[in-house]
Amino acid sequence: MSATITDEILVSAYDLLFHKLPSKKIKKFASAVFLDSGGYEGSKDADLSDTGEHQYIPGQWTQKHLDKALSEKWDFEIPTVLVTYDSPHSKTTIKNQIDRGKKHFLKWPRAARNILFKTESVKEPILNIKSIIDHKHELANFDVIGVTEKELGKSTLDRMVNIASIRLALQSIGLETPIHVFGSLDSISSPLYFLAGADIFDGLTWLRYAYSDGNTIYKHNYGATHLGISFDDYRVNGKIWSDNYFYLFKVREDMQKFLLKGDFGEFRYNGALFKKLFTEFEATMASRE
Repeated sequence: MSATITDEILVSAYDLLFHKLPSKKIKKFASAVFLDSGGYEGSKDADLSDTGEHQYIPGQWTQKHLDKALSEKWDFEIPTVLVTYDSPHSKTTIKNQIDRGKKHFLKWPRAARNILFKTESVKEPILNIKSIIDHKHELANFDVIGVTEKELGKSTLDRMVNIASIRLALQSIGLETPIHVFGSLDSISSPLYFLAGADIFDGLTWLRYAYSDGNTIYKHNYGATHLGISFDDYRVNGKIWSDNYFYLFKVREDMQKFLLKGDFGEFRYNGALFKKLFTEFEATMASRE
């Protein structure tokens, strides 16, 4: 895909260190890199688009491993958005996550600062949004506020409300810091989170499924309807990844047009659906004020 991708990408520091992902090659095609801290690869965690349990045994991943990857394997000449360290073995309070993030970024002043908030304990499946809001003044120390889709709430509506709550808290103190939803990159959820106040999206959905006419569908169905049934899977995958990449540009363009006009008709797919669901979301927000 290096011959196709020219814009921002997300890669993992875990892969830099253990899988020898070459930063020199990345430098040749990516305009900027979100450098994830490796917590996802260093655990058995799964995002909402995952297709099931895998036989995956993660290697040990600590703050020292992350620092080693950044100091020895990364070229900060590449425009870099660095994500704070996280691990299922280092759960802590939101306040401590903020303090840990500020300390971490002092080591890497050339990178933009993306704090990825995680749950405070393994027993809590949902992120402590109230605590994030309570510490909103300290969020000025970061360039991007990160959350994972899976930990934002138990429903799409809950996740939209929690994104909006963070956005309103930031605006209340004059901040327009981008909100990054990790693990969300599909044709329905990502636009809904955008409407709620999120700005940046990434995930593996574009590699696992196919985007088609506003839907996210099974890859082999896309192959059959767009290529025919005689193509080998590897050729179907290559076609889908390329088509998905350019599809995301269209989604971004729709979002930008909506911001200019406030018209749901600017979404070339699902505009009426988004309008209906946004009305439900607005009513829920109003009832909680």
